[in-house]
Amino acid sequence: MKKLFLLAALLTGSAASTTVGAATPESYAALEAKVATACAKATGFTKPYVGKSTIRFSDDVGYDTRLVSGIYPQPHMKGAQGLMLCLYDRRSGKVEVQDAANWWSRAK
Repeated sequence: MKKLFLLAALLTGSAASTTVGAATPESYAALEAKVATACAKATGFTKPYVGKSTIRFSDDVGYDTRLVSGIYPQPHMKGAQGLMLCLYDRRSGKVEVQDAANWWSRAK
């Protein structure tokens, strides 16, 4: 009987712990907005457009990626369009961007 009680307690506790941490549509929307804002800012683009999640890695890794297009603000770029890949760390909120124009043309 003790084993059955222990098993039931473990299963109940396990189920409770998975539902407590479950994500809601609202939390996903808030994350999407947070990532988009951080990636747009990190590129420095004028009129940035942040695409939907390109890749959302598991929580074990904790990264999201986005492609961001926009206009380079530097005068010598003369309004050229740019494309950057943004890597967002969900744990720390840190962002890294790299030019993706050459990467994108090689992928086609």
